[in-house]
Amino acid sequence: MKINLISETTFTVQGHGVHTAFIENRDALKNLGIDVQTNSKKPCDIIHVHTVGPYSLYHVLKNRGKVVITAHVIPDSFVGSLRCASTWYPLAKKYLHFFYNQANAIIAVSPEVKRTLRKWGIQKKIYIIPNGVNRELFKRDKKIRQKMRKKFSFADHEFVVINSGQIQPRKGIETFIKMAKSLPDVKFLWVGGIPFKNLAQDYKKMKKIENSAPKNVFFTGTVPFENMPNYYSAADMLFFPSHQETFGFAIIEAAAAKLPLLMRNLQTFQLIFGDAFIGGNDTTFKKIIMKLKTNKKFYNEYSSRAINLAKKFDDKMLAKKIIKVYKEVQIMNIQKS
Repeated sequence: MKINLISETTFTVQGHGVHTAFIENRDALKNLGIDVQTNSKKPCDIIHVHTVGPYSLYHVLKNRGKVVITAHVIPDSFVGSLRCASTWYPLAKKYLHFFYNQANAIIAVSPEVKRTLRKWGIQKKIYIIPNGVNRELFKRDKKIRQKMRKKFSFADHEFVVINSGQIQPRKGIETFIKMAKSLPDVKFLWVGGIPFKNLAQDYKKMKKIENSAPKNVFFTGTVPFENMPNYYSAADMLFFPSHQETFGFAIIEAAAAKLPLLMRNLQTFQLIFGDAFIGGNDTTFKKIIMKLKTNKKFYNEYSSRAINLAKKFDDKMLAKKIIKVYKEVQIMNIQKS
């Protein structure tokens, strides 16, 4: 079976979850012995599309009958992420409706995404297959932990809170800074930058927040995917205060590194991650961070839950489910011809 993965992130903006999903999908398929091409013009059995731009649309329309699309984004994903998104929201909704409707099969990364697509009236076959994580790559490493802590001048005893994502309103950067100001003895590490620059929502405001952050907040800028595991090794917990997500890649990456997970108590997270995380809000986050810092039993409990969660999102296991989708699309195509 020859698979052509389509992702505009290979030649445009990186440093975000869709690019990570593409890399994880590609590497997991290759590790299972699948012949994988990327943005290729060569003949293939299935094209699997991760992005929704014009280049992807060209491949979708050209390869009718053998198209799988992973739905990573819905219009709500743009609000609080990209400039003036509320203005062009209706147009984005119409475009995505048209785009996803061209697929033979759709992979929704969460129940919320499937629910949204069905609400739009999309009747294509939809499979819920979440994003996966390479647990071997993201496991915590003591030597790397020492090296990374030295890089940031973190003492061994200091408690380090990490988040990974773009610096944008939707991701909860203001809440992150607020918690850092209220907990000056805790180190806060934000891994990620503003890859879309002036196209990003409130770009100037975000830069001001970054430049005026308290001394216990550290920003790394955009980090290549292969370096990401190092940063989780340096940390003690994940603090993910995002206001809207279709999935949240940092969550399963941090879980693989045995980090307790503190997230905003969103229904999306409840449906995907169950009781593996601690749900909070702007009034409770500080208290929970302090409890994780000072209560070893509480910390160990949620570290164990994180490890068990990561097992459920093993990239190879989920890639096998995706391969089944490919085979079903092949059968559908043969029956039509």
